[in-house]
Amino acid sequence: MNEQSSMLSVEHLSISFGSIRANDDVSFQVKSGEIHALLGENGAGKSTLVKMLYGVYHPDTGGIRIAGKKVVIHSPADARKLGIGLVFQDMRLIPALKVWENIALFMEHSSPLLHKERLIAQISDLSRQWGLSVDPMALVDDLSIGEWQRVELLKVLIQGAKILILDEPTSVLTPQEVDSLFAVVRRLQASGTAVIIITHKMREVREIANRVTVLRQGQVAIRDVDVQSISDGELIESMIGHAIEPERHDSLVNYQDRPILELAKVSKRRPDGTIGLSDVSLRVYPREVLGVAGISGNGQQELAAVITGFVSPDEGDIVLADHGESGGEPGGFSSKGVTAVPSDPIREMVIPGLDVASHAALWERTVGESTTYDINGASLRLEQHSRRIGLQIPDTSRIMSDLSGGNIQRVALTLALSSAKRCIVASYPTRGLDVGTTIDTRKALLKVREKGCAVVLISEDLDEILEMSDRVIVLADGRITGILSGGAMTRAGIARLMTDDSEPNEMKKGVQL
Repeated sequence: MNEQSSMLSVEHLSISFGSIRANDDVSFQVKSGEIHALLGENGAGKSTLVKMLYGVYHPDTGGIRIAGKKVVIHSPADARKLGIGLVFQDMRLIPALKVWENIALFMEHSSPLLHKERLIAQISDLSRQWGLSVDPMALVDDLSIGEWQRVELLKVLIQGAKILILDEPTSVLTPQEVDSLFAVVRRLQASGTAVIIITHKMREVREIANRVTVLRQGQVAIRDVDVQSISDGELIESMIGHAIEPERHDSLVNYQDRPILELAKVSKRRPDGTIGLSDVSLRVYPREVLGVAGISGNGQQELAAVITGFVSPDEGDIVLADHGESGGEPGGFSSKGVTAVPSDPIREMVIPGLDVASHAALWERTVGESTTYDINGASLRLEQHSRRIGLQIPDTSRIMSDLSGGNIQRVALTLALSSAKRCIVASYPTRGLDVGTTIDTRKALLKVREKGCAVVLISEDLDEILEMSDRVIVLADGRITGILSGGAMTRAGIARLMTDDSEPNEMKKGVQL
């Protein structure tokens, strides 16, 4: 590409942290009016690269050009003056402040827009111009996640960003919010804005991007490639360095079998008194993958807690096959073969200062697999399970709290999968994982069915839900608004039920609850 035709040119950027080469001779270019996907596994150097573009880090060698002119970016303030805007994955708003106040804090002190009424008018104008519906006077704490992201976009657009970097912008959005975001991105593209989007989702690359660059171990694996000229398999291979066979979901369930688990009219209130679950009835069958979809906070956490016995329902019954009614006894549930992958293993599982082996020993005692605290034995068994399951874990002598989120997730998954006998409740099992580990995780979850185990898969990734599930239940306001199977399992069908207030709708071809 002619350097003069590009809005952004990255030229041979390298940076090291101690002995670690985070980026090594990275080059790529982004045109005006282009959406450019930046892909790579966790640790490939994507975040380091965009932080150099935004002035957080400074390259050891190499350079950056904007519209053909070489620039030096000393700080985020420099980046913003040059027209570069970055929307971080972890959105950085202050909940106690209003929308306009959050935006004011982000702006240069010398900006004439810092006058309150002038700024509010500008926010309203930009909201209408780009389809970013948001009330400048609204308290941020009252906004949905999708609205938070609109505010983050307004923060960078109000300062005239012509190069917009989006770091995994859809990771916490509903399908409707993703559609709305992509509509805004396309408007920006049409206006000439250059957009860089970091994502792990192949479907999104196909849907929104024009070209793609892939990083692997800090180096460029492919550069500036037309998205339509390369297959998903080739993209994945370029990210992980070898071909990988995607998971296949061949249904193993027989709905004539006796259910492993049954919930009958279960209701549960949260500690603050609000409804967590309301009149939920369902059956889970041997070798079934039951997907649970819904907007975050609509009962998924409470459903996982009652199924695994961490809380008792306020009303209704939970029945495990051959064990009668149960509830509120985590040890009792785990001893009967029900295990869980925690939704937030860092918060729910990690004990600071203890190594991986010690966590494995505690896990074995908790689930009733050992009556002693056998650290060496637990370490050996964890390593054996890791090899059998196919999930690579760090050395068991490592301190658990020092590990990355992805490594902690792999340990949690390996422990849960090794103990699952009747049912495993997997809450967001691939959240934060890269493409290769995501595929390995899904394969491991599907494989556990071979010994008759059911999988309850709670996820906000609709592609994951659709690819893996035999049936899908949809939760809204703590109620089941639909149970889908077969051809009725579509993104559109699930998305509609996520905000559906009608009575539960069964579309299942004769499958019982």
